[in-house]
Amino acid sequence: MPIGASEAIIDLTPGTLAGTMNAVHAVTRTLLTSLDPLPYGTRMNRLAQWARTTSDRVQVCAELREQGPYERHLALVAAMVAGDSDGIAVAARDLQPSIRGAALTAALRAGIPVGDITDRSAVERRRVYRALRRRRAPAVADTLIGEVRAQFGDDEAAALLPACGDATVRALLPDLEHALRLERLVRWHSGPLLDRVRERLAATPPELSARIWGDAAAAVLRCEPGQALDLLERYAPEESLPGPLDAYGVLAAFDASRVAHLLTAPGRAAWLRRTVLPPALLRRLTVLSTDELVPLANRLRDHSRALATLLDAVAPARRGELYDRTLAEVDTAALVPAADIMEVLPAAVRVREATRVLGLAKIQEREAEVRAWRAYLAWPDASAALDVALRSGDADERAHGYALLVQAARRSRDPQAVAQVIVRLGRLRNEQDPVRAAALTALAKVAPLLTADTAAGLTQLTTDVVDARDASATTTTALSTLAADVLQHHVAVPQLREWALLTIDLVSTGASVPVLRRFDTVLRRGQETLVFERLRGWIEAGIARGRYGPLFALTHALGKRAWRLPQLQDLLRRAIDPHTLPSVARTAVGLWLDDPGTRSERVAEVLATDPTAVTIPEVWATICASRTDLLDRVLKRRLRGRFVEPGTRWVPAWAPHADRWLPHQQARFVDQLDLTIADTELGVWQRAAAIRAAAGVPGAGRKLVLRHLDAPEVPIAEAALGALVWTDRPDEALPVLLRYADSDRARVALYAAGRAARHIAPSRLAEVLTEVLTGPAKITSRKEAARLLARYGPPPVMTTLLDAYHHADAHRDVRAAIVSAARQQLQTEASWTILRTAVHGSREERRAVLSAHPHLIPERHRPRYGALMIEACRTADRQVRRTAFGQLGEWSPWLFGITELVLDRLTDLDEPAASIEVANLLKAGGDVVLGAALAQLVERDTSDNHPGDPVSDRPARRRIELLARGAAVRSKSQPAGADRAALVESARRLAEHPAFTSTATALLVDLGRLDNLHEIAEMCEGRPVLAARIAERVGARLRSLREWPDSEALADTITRLAGRGDLAGGLFAVALVQHGASFGWRTPWRDQLIRLRQHPNADVREEAYAIDMS
Repeated sequence: MPIGASEAIIDLTPGTLAGTMNAVHAVTRTLLTSLDPLPYGTRMNRLAQWARTTSDRVQVCAELREQGPYERHLALVAAMVAGDSDGIAVAARDLQPSIRGAALTAALRAGIPVGDITDRSAVERRRVYRALRRRRAPAVADTLIGEVRAQFGDDEAAALLPACGDATVRALLPDLEHALRLERLVRWHSGPLLDRVRERLAATPPELSARIWGDAAAAVLRCEPGQALDLLERYAPEESLPGPLDAYGVLAAFDASRVAHLLTAPGRAAWLRRTVLPPALLRRLTVLSTDELVPLANRLRDHSRALATLLDAVAPARRGELYDRTLAEVDTAALVPAADIMEVLPAAVRVREATRVLGLAKIQEREAEVRAWRAYLAWPDASAALDVALRSGDADERAHGYALLVQAARRSRDPQAVAQVIVRLGRLRNEQDPVRAAALTALAKVAPLLTADTAAGLTQLTTDVVDARDASATTTTALSTLAADVLQHHVAVPQLREWALLTIDLVSTGASVPVLRRFDTVLRRGQETLVFERLRGWIEAGIARGRYGPLFALTHALGKRAWRLPQLQDLLRRAIDPHTLPSVARTAVGLWLDDPGTRSERVAEVLATDPTAVTIPEVWATICASRTDLLDRVLKRRLRGRFVEPGTRWVPAWAPHADRWLPHQQARFVDQLDLTIADTELGVWQRAAAIRAAAGVPGAGRKLVLRHLDAPEVPIAEAALGALVWTDRPDEALPVLLRYADSDRARVALYAAGRAARHIAPSRLAEVLTEVLTGPAKITSRKEAARLLARYGPPPVMTTLLDAYHHADAHRDVRAAIVSAARQQLQTEASWTILRTAVHGSREERRAVLSAHPHLIPERHRPRYGALMIEACRTADRQVRRTAFGQLGEWSPWLFGITELVLDRLTDLDEPAASIEVANLLKAGGDVVLGAALAQLVERDTSDNHPGDPVSDRPARRRIELLARGAAVRSKSQPAGADRAALVESARRLAEHPAFTSTATALLVDLGRLDNLHEIAEMCEGRPVLAARIAERVGARLRSLREWPDSEALADTITRLAGRGDLAGGLFAVALVQHGASFGWRTPWRDQLIRLRQHPNADVREEAYAIDMS
């Protein structure tokens, strides 16, 4: 009770006190009595009005706080409305978690101090952080964050950081960014965020920046576009753009030219070819001039769908020029454009390209291809050319011809052409259904071009389809799709509208609802009235025959606009009447209640029509949420009606917003659930669902759940255990659940305990979980207790976990769980003691240490944790050792002095390895270690006199080959501009040994960017087999480059290689010249190949002639 209210009562004389108390009781009873009959929303409004105007609010609220959760909630609402800080503060200490949480939020919004939060539950602390992020009280957050971080670690401090001031964010962001969703900083702290990302990228080698972008890209792209573009232009990865491409639309709206340059950077060519650019981004890029769009189009040239999407986004007047300039470097003499491209080209360019393609020999020799390309000609030519196909004796050819004819008319965009097609489709009357299906499927796409003159022909088509005995679902679906599209585009054209309605009526059955296209997205404001009036006759005619499909179809098509049509709503109301089928009424109720503005009012009318309508989900949800005054009507007796099958009991399996109900309503609902649970004739899943539904009901629901915890039926008992944490007192669930920690129900109980732990104060949590950790519970239960203690407990719990870890009888799995838990509390020395000990413990404990990812560890702790990884590499357990070495690559930035360790691993022939492991070891130990490893292994192989056998076949040589493959993998993972000098030097030294020239030259090809082929050709001198093998590798290397080399530079390389006159140079040139096929053998590629066919070496000439330019 607020202090002021207490003093007011204490100052009264005893006689006056009794009279006043009676008066307060009467006022309280009057308030509750006046609120009880009201729906929830009205009840809260009435309470708010009372709280603002009454003079005895303080006394009444004090009395309400002495009663149950419902009354205490009313007291809190009244205090919030009146701005009563004392009343809110009292509620913030309420025993009911829901009241306490709501009061905490209210206090923070009102600027009321909430005091020490370190002994509040995790759920309440998170609520505080969330409220502070929304309210923007940086002074409060700055005060709290130090203590929060000390008590609960970086994860919770990171949740609070966005609510702090700029200075605090700048100071703490480096330590907390590993635990923070950086997008949360964008709204209030974009400056510190961008500065920190810029600082990290500037200090990080390009090959390691991908991880930073993975964490920060989504946030950076939401910052001020200019600053985001500055950061991208300077630090974005060479081979791709970071973050979701949808976010680049905003940047393109700010500066399309800069975004286009980012997309078309040479190193991103391969990435762009396999990337689908979002339509919104393309639309914003099309504001650029054609000159600026050409580089982007060139990058997409080999991917027809992407290029077609770009062309389609450009204004039609510019498409032809952009298309032509895209192909400027390609010899189009034999080029056959993809269908995607042809569909978006302007008419003149499309006809030109079709005419050119029809002249190609490879097209002329295939009749089907000729037909397809003639359909791209101008309409008169296409129409005449396809007439032969329509008269063919082959049904497949006729089907193809009709489809092409319709497509040609559609591409002409001429309504007269479409009208001619409709007339010619009259021949379909005597056709087979596959032919009709092909023609009508194509026709379904021409709805916008239809005119009133075509209505007669369309009517004949409908009649022919309906009368055909072999009509398939494909045919009727195509026809109804066309009709629906006609209604969308031509509802104001009587002839077409009547045809569409007739068609839908004829091809629909009484059981089907015709699917109409969305009207609300295409109609102008107010046009929905016209649509309804035009279609009303069709709808009412259907209703008269008992068919409500047209009504429902139109309501769905109009969307929210249907809400503004009273006559349509009246028809929906009529569909609810008792004479309609239950299935019809259910659909009608859902649509009639769709408007949230009238839903609460209408639901009472639905219920009055038939009380069993409460079984309809929309009705039940509305009653639960807003029309709580109707609950007594549906809960007081067993329901009978058309929506409940005779002999069955309806009890809902869910009760949303049960906290808004009156206490007696909650009790009555739980009583009904209890009857359901006790009814053994029902399925066990129904009874278990009733338990879960009861959990959401405050007070009585929890009591019901508790009664069934020890039910003899396992599904019922487990449902009760799982539901206990979803009651209104989850804070009291944990001790109950832990009683089952050593039972057969431990699996379910401990899973639920994870949620319960979030609702308990840390001091109490440590007490109850320690008993499980150190007691006789099952191993699974002790493991879960360790995890929960580390996650939600205060820092001293790590001492408890340390003692449990060192306990002589501790199971290895429990110790492993404690090790994993220790990673969450690295701010305590006890955690490091556990981790250091675990490195020398069981295999399970070591694996728990090694499973840590560096970017989930605070940066300040990564060098210290990296030392544990190094220590694990020296363990005697081979499997653990191998796992540890495999992690070194990820930890490399925080590892020191491991060159010798890596060298020993690379040269240890008793340890198996894979190329990816070698790549990670080179990343960790530095590329220079490759040379030392190869030198040692070459020496070993030279001194190995064993010729080899199936058991051990030259192990040193095999390891050299493995290191070469691993170095290639390492190189491939690096950005194009990364320094590979150490790897290249190692390969050159290896090439000095004739026995390993093949391995060395292959590695040099993989390390280079086709800029070292002369050097490699020299190494192949006198070794024709090696030259041929490396030539294949050169071609593969060209295809695998992320960035295709400049055409002129590549042509120059080919010329110089061919000019060498030797076999190796010639074969390398042949491997590279094949790239000319992507340019249609345009000059100079054709000339290069012809010169290679005149090469002095016969083998080179033969390989050049093997390339077919046609």
